[in-house]
Formats: sequence, C-alpha cells, structure tokens
Amino acid sequence: MAEARAAGVSRRRTRARDLVNPCHGVRASATVEDSLLERLRALTGVTGAVVSHLSAAVLWGFPLPLALENLAVVHLTGDPGRRAVRYKGVVGHQQSLGPDEIVAGAWVSCTSPLRTWFDLAGILGLDDLVTAGDFLLRRRNPLTTVDALDAFLAGKRGRTGYRRAMRARALIRANTDSPKETELRLLLMRHGLPEPGINVPIFDETGVWIQDPDLSYEREKIAIQYDGAHHASPAQRRSDIFRDENARDGGWRVVVLTQTDLEPLARGMDPTAVTRVRAALKERGWTPEPGGTSKRTSPSRPAS
Repeated sequence: MAEARAAGVSRRRTRARDLVNPCHGVRASATVEDSLLERLRALTGVTGAVVSHLSAAVLWGFPLPLALENLAVVHLTGDPGRRAVRYKGVVGHQQSLGPDEIVAGAWVSCTSPLRTWFDLAGILGLDDLVTAGDFLLRRRNPLTTVDALDAFLAGKRGRTGYRRAMRARALIRANTDSPKETELRLLLMRHGLPEPGINVPIFDETGVWIQDPDLSYEREKIAIQYDGAHHASPAQRRSDIFRDENARDGGWRVVVLTQTDLEPLARGMDPTAVTRVRAALKERGWTPEPGGTSKRTSPSRPAS
C-alpha cells in the first residue's frame, strides 16, 4: 500500500473490486491466481521475511505427509532482532540465517534445501524426516550431496533439532528414485530384515545391464520393485514384465509390491511386503537370529 501511495495511486483505487487482498497491506489484480507462491510473494514483500519451514519445503518439492501438504498457514522467518511476523494464517519464526541458508528466487527468497530440511526436524516424525533427507540426495537432480549434508550438520551441533536431525541422518541414503523406496526400506528394517541396497544395477552373465531394482539383496539375488499407479498402463506393464523376466532368467528372485502391501491387513499383522520379502530371503538361505538381527551364510556387500 505504501508503494501504491508513493506511485500516486488513490485510496479509492486500492479499494476497487477488481483488486484482491492476499494479505494486510497488499492489493493485487483479481485476475492473478490465488496460489501459494502469489501469497508468499505478497507476504514477503510486506514483511521482508524469508519463506521457511513447511512453506519452503513445498516450494522445493519435498515429500510431506498428506496432512501437511496443503496447509493454509504460511511459515516466514525473520531476523532475531526484529519482531516476529504476525499475520493471519502466518507462523512467524525468528532465527539467524547465514547467507548460504537463503536462496533468492525470481519471486521470493526462501531457506536453502539443507536449512529447510533441518527446520523440518522440529515438525516431522523420524520416518518422514528420513524420507525428506533421501529426497535431498535423490538419484536424479539431487538438491545437495552427502558431504554437504554432513558439513552442514557439523555446524549445527547443539542447536534445536540437531539430535532429531542426526537420528535421521543415520538412516538417510543417497540415490533413491521415490519416497516409496524410502518408506519400504524403513519398513523392512523396522521388522528386523537386513537393509537392502538401493537402485543397485543388475547385469546378466555377459555383463549386459538388466535393471536397477528399487531395492535388492545382492547376495541372495532378490530384486524388490515397488510399482506405483503409473505401472498400471498397458505399455508400462509390458515393460515391467520384460524387465522382471530377464532378471529371473539371470537367477534373481523378483518381488513386486504395491501400496496395499505396505499396510497390514489387520491390526497386529505384519504388512504383506514384510512377509513376502522375509519369505524370499529365507528361501535364499537367510535366517533371522534371536533379537531380530539377521544371519547370512556368506559375506555381503554393504547396502548403498
């Protein structure tokens, strides 16, 4: 509004019906889509704050629990010396951000991927924080590197959220392709199964590449594929059948799972994914030891 008055725009014009009020002190054309980004642009323009926490996570594309994906509230962070942002539908934070923790975009400035993930440590549960961490290090277009993540965490020792972040760091793995890979990996480990490798390539006896299964146990030659909704198309289904038959011809046991396999059929039951993978491991010589640890008949290559 101050900019409008400085530009000679009358008070009557700012109250016209073809303008909307995305936040106090701001008027925008009613034809502009009322999107999160537009609202963030208006709020940061008025407050000078930085988009952070869950709002920054949405901008970066972090996988979030469904209950948090479409929250109406906006998270903004200002300097500790300034009064916290107080607007309807806004959660204001005060914390010092280094220059490398702020990324200036074309429309708004928000916290960097690493800083955003660290701030999520105070909001998300452990599994969801691990999933977000795997997203940082995903195989295609990663947002950071393992070394950068570790260096960042080394500088946060003693800060709020550090312990939760370090617990998650112990379970974060690079080179995933989807949040479901992380969910499935954590599910298997929680039920006492060995940690599987992630997208480790399979080759036939002549060295020709067959596939990169989502998860796998190289020693037992077990490939685990999670098939999401896009695998239901006829073309993708034919491709999947060809993919899995080639792996089986090479001596691999292929376990194909879907969303329903990740959920127990009844309270107190193990999810089907766990029972099927456990059965495949036992079939290939794996035996669980008392206490839920695993026992194998030969050395294993560490999980990726």
